[in-house]
Amino acid sequence: MISFRFHAIKPARIAAFILILVFSSLLSFAQIPVPAQAPQPPAYQWPRSHNYDVQHYRIELSFDWTKQSVKGETTITFQPFNDDVREIEVDAGNMTIKSVKLAGGAPLKFRYADNEKLYVTLDKVYPAGKDVSVAIGYDATPKQGLTFITPSEADPTRPYQIWSQGEARTNHYWFPCYDYPNDKATSELVATVDEKYQVISNGSLIGVQRNASNKTKTFDWKMDRPFSSYLVSIIVGEYEEVKDEFKGKPVISYVYPGQAEDGRVSFGKLAQMVAFYSQKIGYDYPYAKYVQTMVRDFGGAMENITATTMTDNAVHDKRAALDISSDEIASHELAHQWFGDLLTCRHWGEIWLNESFATFFEALWKEHDKGKDDFLYEMYGNQQGYFQAWNQGNRRPIVTNRYSDPDAVFDAYAYPRGGAVLSMLRFTLGEDQFWKAINHYVKKNQWQNVETSDLSAAIEEATGQNLEWFFDEWVYRMGHPEFEITSSYDGAKALKLTVKQTQKPDEKRPWFHSPDFFRMPVDIAVTTSSGEQIHRVWIDKPENEFTFEVDSKPLIVNFDRGNYIIKQVKFNRSDDELAYQLLHDSDTMGRVLAAISLKGHPGDAVTKALGEAATHDSFWGGRVEAVKGLAELKTDATRAALLEAVKDKDSRVRREAIKGLGSFKDAKLADLFTKIIDTDPSYFAIAEAARALGQSGAPQAYDVLASTIKMPSWQSTIQAGALGGLAALKDPRSLDAGLKYAAPGNPTTLRGAAFQTLAEVGKGNDRALEVLLSALKEKSLQIRFNALQALGKLGDQRAIPALEEFAKSPDIPPFAKQFITGAINQIKNAKPPEEKKN
Repeated sequence: MISFRFHAIKPARIAAFILILVFSSLLSFAQIPVPAQAPQPPAYQWPRSHNYDVQHYRIELSFDWTKQSVKGETTITFQPFNDDVREIEVDAGNMTIKSVKLAGGAPLKFRYADNEKLYVTLDKVYPAGKDVSVAIGYDATPKQGLTFITPSEADPTRPYQIWSQGEARTNHYWFPCYDYPNDKATSELVATVDEKYQVISNGSLIGVQRNASNKTKTFDWKMDRPFSSYLVSIIVGEYEEVKDEFKGKPVISYVYPGQAEDGRVSFGKLAQMVAFYSQKIGYDYPYAKYVQTMVRDFGGAMENITATTMTDNAVHDKRAALDISSDEIASHELAHQWFGDLLTCRHWGEIWLNESFATFFEALWKEHDKGKDDFLYEMYGNQQGYFQAWNQGNRRPIVTNRYSDPDAVFDAYAYPRGGAVLSMLRFTLGEDQFWKAINHYVKKNQWQNVETSDLSAAIEEATGQNLEWFFDEWVYRMGHPEFEITSSYDGAKALKLTVKQTQKPDEKRPWFHSPDFFRMPVDIAVTTSSGEQIHRVWIDKPENEFTFEVDSKPLIVNFDRGNYIIKQVKFNRSDDELAYQLLHDSDTMGRVLAAISLKGHPGDAVTKALGEAATHDSFWGGRVEAVKGLAELKTDATRAALLEAVKDKDSRVRREAIKGLGSFKDAKLADLFTKIIDTDPSYFAIAEAARALGQSGAPQAYDVLASTIKMPSWQSTIQAGALGGLAALKDPRSLDAGLKYAAPGNPTTLRGAAFQTLAEVGKGNDRALEVLLSALKEKSLQIRFNALQALGKLGDQRAIPALEEFAKSPDIPPFAKQFITGAINQIKNAKPPEEKKN
């Protein structure tokens, strides 16, 4: 599903049609007090049983744009598993069933239950393994699974589009099917649309028939290899092609008319990714084509087989490419064509075999394209994404059959933790053995459903290594090691290291188990005056002692060189030791972690080391972390160091330095921020400078921000930054801008920023309250949750009844209700605003 950035390192980008809404909401609600809730044991979700095996779907469709409905006939060809099958159960949500019959034959009896299940009585008992074809005629007005995009009064520029989203279990709302991953079938999709539109679907385009009588076209797409039904997709719209190829197979990005140049900027490396993955996996891209198609209001991307659906926000211009890249989302979804589509998890509790692999391969492309340091920094971000979830109380094993519903497992365990575990697996096996195992795993299980046991078996078959212990502690059980490390140097050229595991079982969740202790290989790097020595050791009991011969007193002791292990460490070292490591460690992650450890530590020596690292570290991420450390210390020395970091050639470092300077809230810095707004090539640096200018409270800030808000930029990045500056400035004159950009028709990100402006300057204002309450009723969950956050900050008691009704909405994810309760409590505790009848 979606490539979702769960990283602490960079802003959320990322994640699944559902995930992007869920997790971006989690991240944005950091300021809302969430009431503590005792964990409850999730229900068991056993893999689904079925009495027939689908062989093929033939889906014929036409659409009514006005009614936003579909008229279709789906022919399901299946084979009974047993000789006594008299009735089959088909998933068919909220449909009007017009007819059920044998394909080309007699009508069949059926019953339709709960607007969800279609039970078809066969005309006779068929032998096991014999093909039977049943044709189902139906009408549907889907509320999920199939989305119609049309212009609106608020935004007449919206395109006409239709797109599907099947994962985890919503395809059966637009065509009858067996809607669970543990069955694979081939497909044919035949769709008739207005002649100006294209239809993009799975597999190969067999033909396009022009129907002159009613000015329509009928597209016929066929996928001749088996795949799970949630990957069936359709997109209808107007597009321009950005073409490439891999070994004669088309590799195409479908962008909106007029976007071809930006499409090449955004997706110019796509064919290179196909070639890289084919080589690395040892299994060439196996389908007739690969396309990715942009659509509106899609919260990320979805790896439909041969035909990824992707948010149109992924298309960016050359200037935006200074800060962002669509390589992440593109490489993630492409990786799914092997891991998720060619090999598909047998049940949703094994979703890591889809999503964690895509997360890992996304980072692997970055390693190939940018270098090893970027890979390791990405994996650090994955680890931090997992720790964030763990600390928030979201705790489970990666593989489990206990969860509330399939959507609940698309979380930090399926994405960042699982990706980090695969990086650990690579570290444990070694490069050659790891790729030998992956190649065998893919070839052995191609076109099949898989479970973790299949991966474990493939590793042993390919390498001779039994890694049941690895999967037991890192995949089937939950948690991570907490190390307490002590070191001593006896002066006789011996370094003694004691490594103790101190983690405790989670007694609040006895239904999930943690290992008694974790075992793993670890690289310990010891640097002395003569250089660095790396020692591979095994942690294999609750407390280990290691002794290393050294030629002089150690200058750096780097436990887990490269930071491969998911862990928390207590290793008391002095500021001087950390400062030395920050400036001299040959391991990039050693320097990064030293900068993080020094964050907030006072002292001239620390400031000097962080300042030097902020401007001279060879890795941009090291400079970013040093800048973050400086920003914690509000001194003249750290301010001077941040002023140097603002000159960095990498906009990611400049942005962090601007953010740090903004936290000084110093009007004397206003001229600097204004200069950045006028001259910096980065949209995002300008936006950060606008926010910092607002924080400065300088007299000229309002006028500069009022001008900045008119600057055009990709996805209104600069405008959103200017609104953030106005929110920080809290100037009452900002109300009009907040109201203007909070209105429907503006981009979602811009509206979210405007909501925050209203929360700051609209207290007691009827119009501000009305705009935010109205947003609660919109279709977009992201808009609704942004409005919720703003209402909590606004603190107007009159919002409480609407929020209580909002909590009852059927489409609100269960976890989100705690945030609604938190917003209500925030309002109740707020100081009543003065009413302004505007």
